[in-house]
Amino acid sequence: HRGNYHMMFNALPYKCVPKHQQGGHAWSKDGVNWSTPRVGAFDTTIKFSDGTHVKCERRERPQMVLSEDGKPLAMVSAVTGCPKALGGVAGYENGGAQHYRGGDDSFTLVQKMFV
Repeated sequence: HRGNYHMMFNALPYKCVPKHQQGGHAWSKDGVNWSTPRVGAFDTTIKFSDGTHVKCERRERPQMVLSEDGKPLAMVSAVTGCPKALGGVAGYENGGAQHYRGGDDSFTLVQKMFV
């Protein structure tokens, strides 16, 4: 993007204490020398397409899915520490095959990017 390499990473604070802003971002012109990392590339709030959202404790291992021309399509991340009630999430309501128990359970989230 803009002729630079970009890197997203976990940016959990000291001793991995959960905080809302967890995604780090840095950029480089050559892939060797990187900018000072900035926190805030993503947070622990998951926004659903129906306008609802849920705030979780941690979001880790960010990976971007890019289109053929290099534009971001989606971000994939591991999520944990979400409220037990994830109402409206496909597969988790009405006795679906998977049951999210909240707390220490984790899941992989694929979130569409609106860039």
